[in-house]
Amino acid sequence: MIEVYTQNVTVPANTAIPFNNTTIQKGSTAVKTGTATIQFNRIGVYVISFDASASLADGGTTGDIICQLYKNGSSQIQATTSATSTSETDIVHMSFTTLVQVPQNNTCNCATSPTTIQIMNIGVPALFAQADLVVTKLC
Repeated sequence: MIEVYTQNVTVPANTAIPFNNTTIQKGSTAVKTGTATIQFNRIGVYVISFDASASLADGGTTGDIICQLYKNGSSQIQATTSATSTSETDIVHMSFTTLVQVPQNNTCNCATSPTTIQIMNIGVPALFAQADLVVTKLC
């Protein structure tokens, strides 16, 4: 299990949200690598919960702030959340919960490696007042 979060960070369009703080990390099943990536080290199914509060970045244009889960660099369309912000003071709230499966590598009877996730801002540049990501191994 791991919980990571960030506060008051500007994230350009098409960029992974950096999670600068780790609240909890239990074991090595899921670990933070760098600031924006969670790596899975064990096979299984994981619950991914994401929530954020954000507004347009300074000087930004009205548009959709869109957060989407990427697994091994590929977008996961079932795990997307978006909201329209009209100004730097128009804070919007977004969230999603989804499942991620880490398959078994039959050669070594271990996790197919590496399996990683990131939360990408694929919308307009945004100021994230807070963003929180919780990963829990289900089975």
